Amino acid sequence: METIKDITTPIGRMRICASLAGLRSVALLRMNQESTNSVPNSLSILEEAETQLLGYFSGKAKQFDLPLDWSGMPEFRRIALQKAFHIPWGEVITYAELARLAGSPQGARAAGGALAHNPFLIVVPCHRVVASDGSLHGFSAEGGIKTKQQLLEFEGHGVLNGKVIFTK
Repeated sequence: METIKDITTPIGRMRICASLAGLRSVALLRMNQESTNSVPNSLSILEEAETQLLGYFSGKAKQFDLPLDWSGMPEFRRIALQKAFHIPWGEVITYAELARLAGSPQGARAAGGALAHNPFLIVVPCHRVVASDGSLHGFSAEGGIKTKQQLLEFEGHGVLNGKVIFTK
């Protein structure tokens, strides 16, 4: 059984999906995509996910504490996303750093591929992963790089000419 709930956030309408095992996905809706107004058999995880996401956007929540349903995911993708989940609010790492954390030091492209299939937008903060030169490559959520830049700027990063301004 999977249930869904749509919420309105500062970056657009989001759809949260959950199963009995946990959160299945968080995604931005396309501009022309219809919202779902009622959710039969709603799961409490949907309410908690909404609370935590809205807390993130209000600046009060810096970390998520939600059960995530990783089932059916290829092993490297799951590992890379689990490592990305732990990138602290307001910090960025490179694709190469994520690959190393995921056990594949030469796998920067594979890490990028894993992030491109991140079903947990914002909860697993793939927006915090950038190219080694700070470039905002590949962001598959609605709005693409513009959305990634919005999220990074929200978390306090400067972005100039499509690159994060590293302060460290």
